[in-house]
Amino acid sequence: MIEATVIIQAFHYLLSKSKRMGKIKLIKLVYLADKYHLLKYGRTVTNDDYYAMEFGPVGTTVKDVLSFDKDVLATEFKYLKKLVKKSGDDFFASKTTVDYDHLAETDKEALDFVMAKFGKMTGTQLKNYTHRYPEWKQYAHLFEGKCVGRVRLEPEELISVIDDDCFSVSKERLDTVRNMITGMF
Repeated sequence: MIEATVIIQAFHYLLSKSKRMGKIKLIKLVYLADKYHLLKYGRTVTNDDYYAMEFGPVGTTVKDVLSFDKDVLATEFKYLKKLVKKSGDDFFASKTTVDYDHLAETDKEALDFVMAKFGKMTGTQLKNYTHRYPEWKQYAHLFEGKCVGRVRLEPEELISVIDDDCFSVSKERLDTVRNMITGMF
């Protein structure tokens, strides 16, 4: 089950390590944290549903949360407004102290990893980087002609690496995680 509270805490965690971030950068860092956690531990941080979209793989709830739409968020809207501040296209962590009680230690590990590896990149650089992954690249032609707005990605499609990937995952590990996700032990 997707919990917006986990996503909100992940946003705050990332934002607390940076002065501010744009929407694309924040979405891409969460995607990369989800990918890291999936490859290492067999589940994503957010448990979000992913779609290939024009700007790359995007978690739908992640995108919804960043829209600050109180109709979509219902009970989590006040929590979001308490932890994350929005000014134009930029997001900031509030000064509120957070226990991060919805984030496991491995979730924080994944978020720390992506901040260390990708935190200095811009949103555009991250978009271009994530476009290299097969889960997006296989659908790229659909977005060039604006044929579709999005294509649903199956969880096992996120189990991929690229040549210069920093995740350092062996083919055997990829196969193990794929078998875990698909239930094919």
